[in-house]
Amino acid sequence: MDETDLAIANALQIAPRAPWATVGEALGLSAVTVARRWHRVSSSGLAWVTATGSPELWRLLCNAFVDVDCRPAEREAVALTLARDPRTKSVMEVAGGRDLHLNVVTLDLPALSRFVLDRVSSLPGVTRVNTQVTTRIQVAGSDWRLDALSRDQRRLLRAASTRTPPAGTVPEPLSGPDRRLLLTLAPDGRLPVTELAERTGASHSATRRRLSRLARSGAVSFRCEVAQHITGWPVTALLWGRAPLAERRRICDRLARLPEVRLLVICTGESNVILSTWLHSADSALELEERIAAECPDFEVLDHAVVLRTVKRQGWLLDELGRRLESAPIDPWFEERAE
Repeated sequence: MDETDLAIANALQIAPRAPWATVGEALGLSAVTVARRWHRVSSSGLAWVTATGSPELWRLLCNAFVDVDCRPAEREAVALTLARDPRTKSVMEVAGGRDLHLNVVTLDLPALSRFVLDRVSSLPGVTRVNTQVTTRIQVAGSDWRLDALSRDQRRLLRAASTRTPPAGTVPEPLSGPDRRLLLTLAPDGRLPVTELAERTGASHSATRRRLSRLARSGAVSFRCEVAQHITGWPVTALLWGRAPLAERRRICDRLARLPEVRLLVICTGESNVILSTWLHSADSALELEERIAAECPDFEVLDHAVVLRTVKRQGWLLDELGRRLESAPIDPWFEERAE
């Protein structure tokens, strides 16, 4: 990807379903050129647009982080099996403290219990499972941006993007047709309404209304993802820390402003804050921890790990360079529908 391709990806991070003419206007390119370049980049797996439930929607459900230890010979098979499970949002192979780190969303706590005890713990090769329930998503990966556009370009694209609902808006629970539409969008968040209608078996007008309602309510999150190795931030590091209850909000607000932070959640357990960060290099992890210690002296880092490989990110299986390989949409209602 060259600078123009990165600019197109940055534009789609801001306005994922914007018409090519709008993207081209912002970048000073023709719609045909933008569409052609995006097709080449997307086909190579270097960048793609997906759709998932929004952080606001996931807050209505049960979110958790699950750490898994495996016998060495079974590690890859366990990782792939869990990556293809619709209840995992991400699956990482890590160095330090655990073999696999999963980000999971289920319908409720009983469904999480069944997933952990009946699914994960019973897989051949799994030797230990530890679970932390998420109580608040402070920063989500959908907020992360490339820095490839000018202020004026960003302003033009924000005007063309789906309007963000007011802060504090709580999406309504999704109906069956809502879920089908969301799962159909997962492999390609830019699918035209006509094709969405054909794939879901609904009329064109009903599909357009349903998609608009989901976007307006904040239930759906459209995301342009980029292969990590081309972003300039090729290393993922995880931090587990403890913030005193009285200082937790202030500390999390400060941590959320760090440019390396891609995900920040508050959770149960001795470590009540988990950070997922993107770094320029592995040795940047020490510098980040030193900066956190200086800016948030009351925040205690209890553990850290470097990610060896991200097997799944937001509904896509990835290769060792972070390029998309296989769609595995996130579906917290999987059990309910199967029953």
